[in-house]
Amino acid sequence: MLEKEITKAFVYSFEEQAEALYQNYLDHTEAYVNKTRVKDRNTGEELQADESFLKSVEEQIAVVGSSAQGFRQEVMAYLWAKIRRGESVNYQSYEPLKEAIEKKLMSSVREMSRIITKARTRDEEQTSKYNDLVKALLERGYNEHSAEVVLKYAANNLWKD
Repeated sequence: MLEKEITKAFVYSFEEQAEALYQNYLDHTEAYVNKTRVKDRNTGEELQADESFLKSVEEQIAVVGSSAQGFRQEVMAYLWAKIRRGESVNYQSYEPLKEAIEKKLMSSVREMSRIITKARTRDEEQTSKYNDLVKALLERGYNEHSAEVVLKYAANNLWKD
C-alpha cells in the first residue's frame, strides 16, 4: 500500500499515464491479434505491433512465452464484450491488465526514485524531483515529517537492490 501511495505521488497524473499506457497496449495488442499495423498517433506512420512493449507489460503479471498470445486475445475479447454492452472501458476495466499497467508504472518509478531517495548529495535536478515528490505527498494529506519518513522508509525497505 505504501509503495502504491508513493508511486502515485511520484508519477505526475498517475491515472493519465496509466490510461496512456493502456491505450498504447490496446493499440499494439489489437494489431498483434488481428495481424494488422498500428498507426502512430504523432507521425501517422503505420508500424508493426511492438511485441517487446507488449511483453514488458505482460511480464509484470508473469504472462510469458506462449501464454502471451492467449492473454492478448482474452483482453481483446473481454473489452470488446464490454463495449458491445455499452459499457465504458478504461485501464481499470480488466483487472489483470490493470495490475500489469500499475506494476509497469511502479517499476519505472522505482528505478527513478532510487536515484532521488538514496543520493547522499543531490544535484539540482534530483533535488527538484525530490521536492516535487514531497509536495505531492503533502497534497495527498501527509505532513512534511511524515512525507520524509515515508520516503526514507521506501528507500531503505521497498526499493532495495
